[in-house]
Amino acid sequence: VWTANKFLSAESSDGGADRIPTLERRHPSNGKVVAAAGTNEEKSEWLRKEFFPPVMQRSSVPDNPVYPPPAWKWETVSDDVISAAAKRMKPYKATFPGSTPNCVFTECTNLLVPFIGPIYRSLDTLEHFPEGWAELRVIVLRKPGKPDYANPAAHRPIALTKGMPRLWYACKTLQCVAEAELAGILPDNQYG
Repeated sequence: VWTANKFLSAESSDGGADRIPTLERRHPSNGKVVAAAGTNEEKSEWLRKEFFPPVMQRSSVPDNPVYPPPAWKWETVSDDVISAAAKRMKPYKATFPGSTPNCVFTECTNLLVPFIGPIYRSLDTLEHFPEGWAELRVIVLRKPGKPDYANPAAHRPIALTKGMPRLWYACKTLQCVAEAELAGILPDNQYG
């Protein structure tokens, strides 16, 4: 109810037009505009800097790292894990344009698992990751209820991924979390 009220009480928008107002940087003490980004290229650069940290100049990984032995043996994805991952997906979450929506996986799990299971297991067995699965689309949304959308911090990114890889990622996440819990390598205060 609180979230619905937040959206309903917000000012009317531009009806979903795909534009971001001119972004402004203001002086912290007097609030005057010190820089503005008006073109799409400038806005993209400002938002990129707002959303993503700069690339590290030097890797934090030591030159000759010594890793402990594996805590568990990597297994292929079982049909039960695929079913559990599909049931946990949010059915109407936005997906990459032209890809399988989540509701197909959540509503047709029993029909799809016999076909998806062998595909996912072959990916593990062959140690193959399809090239197109890494593709995603990052879009910018306004944070609701912000007073000034000319501020780059009043926006947030979301990543749209394709359906088949998203289900595979969910399966791998379930496997990793379950194995990490069994191995006792997660801190007591770890959640999420």
